[in-house]
Amino acid sequence: MNLPRLFRTTAVRLALRYALVYVCLMGLFLAALFWSSHRYINSQKVTGLAQELNVLARKLESEGPQELAKEVSEDKQHRLKKGRYYLLAGPDGTRITGNLLAWPSDSHVLLDGKVHNIWLEDSVIPGAHHDDDAYGPVIARELPDGSRLLLARNIRHMEDLEDILLYLTPVILIVAALLALAMGVTLGRAILGRMDSISRTAGEIMAGDLSQRIPVGDSDHEFNDLAAQLNAMLSRVQHLITGMREVTDNVAHDLRSPLSRMRNRLEVTLLEHRSEAEYRQAISRTIEDTESLLGAFNALLGIAQMEAGNARTHWGPVDLNRLAGDLMELYEPAARERGQQLDLVTGEGVEIGGSRDLLAQAVGNLLDNAIKYTPQGGRICLQVKPSHEFVEVIVADSGPGIPDAEKAHVLERFVRLESSRHTPGNGLGLSIVKAVAGMYGAELVLDDNRPGLIVTLRLPRSKPHLNAASGG
Repeated sequence: MNLPRLFRTTAVRLALRYALVYVCLMGLFLAALFWSSHRYINSQKVTGLAQELNVLARKLESEGPQELAKEVSEDKQHRLKKGRYYLLAGPDGTRITGNLLAWPSDSHVLLDGKVHNIWLEDSVIPGAHHDDDAYGPVIARELPDGSRLLLARNIRHMEDLEDILLYLTPVILIVAALLALAMGVTLGRAILGRMDSISRTAGEIMAGDLSQRIPVGDSDHEFNDLAAQLNAMLSRVQHLITGMREVTDNVAHDLRSPLSRMRNRLEVTLLEHRSEAEYRQAISRTIEDTESLLGAFNALLGIAQMEAGNARTHWGPVDLNRLAGDLMELYEPAARERGQQLDLVTGEGVEIGGSRDLLAQAVGNLLDNAIKYTPQGGRICLQVKPSHEFVEVIVADSGPGIPDAEKAHVLERFVRLESSRHTPGNGLGLSIVKAVAGMYGAELVLDDNRPGLIVTLRLPRSKPHLNAASGG
């Protein structure tokens, strides 16, 4: 992987910034830890020496100088090993007892009962422990009888602890920075890999392969969610473009014949002089063909808008029983004229949200097809059947029906079965019904009525996910 490109990724840049912030915060934390540890150690030194001096002074008052000398002189070697020094001296500084050889010469050793830091020279420390000389805390006090009591501590082990903290601080900071950088590089490689995958897919789609999709992993995180959403968008785009291509092909194939027929008719009419009646007849037939073409174009436009989810119509509550009754009144004269029986079956009041115009167009197309293909004396039934989650609008007829192998095919644009070639129409009626069903998230089912066809439009009771622009 290209390292300069990797370090230009947002993830690595953020990781570097966070690493810098993290190191600064860690440095402040370690500095505060060192400072607090240093203060704690110093307070322990001062407090410990003062308390021990007070204990020895009280022993002198209660038990006398001899017991104090005995207390100070006991276990001298053990006290040396622990870095604890004692000295009981006379008024003139002469050593009486203790594990120090003489009174320190440092002028800072005052007899004020307060802690002072001085150097303990080699000359005052027993020979076996000359290496223990150090700069450390000392407290001294003049006793009531004029003698002097001195206590000192070797703090080398405490200084060693502080040295360890000072040594570990930069090590911890460096390790923390390296870990943050490693995390950023790892994250940057992962993000860059996903972005490269998306870029490759986008390049293939731009090259014309609309079937390509972004790889989606098994884990549940935001990149897979984004990839799934993008794939859904690409599927939608592919569906719309495929539909547009199909419309173009269908227009070129199915509308070429009417246009050619109109052109030929007009050319023939103009070849020789004709009567006014003949001219009128040619113009009238041309107008009929033009209206058929306009109807087909309008239907295609409506299907495209519905499939894109932006059909311009009014949305609101729709009473399906009332809609079915209005459609019955509209189509009953046509059915009666053909000697057909048109029945309406409704139940309890059913109201759903949607477009009355689109639902009327869909159900009207089903009734129009049923009347068109049902023979004289046949029966057509329009039924509104509510259930718990759905409302079914059913149109059943006693016509020839549709073979099972053709039921999916007849929902496509401009598809007409061979038996209906001589029946007026453009093969877009069921395509419009399918588009309306798609807008509502409804299910469109074609089944056998034995004889005839049953078409069921199963509409959800819940509010459909419509993306329609409100319009008149």
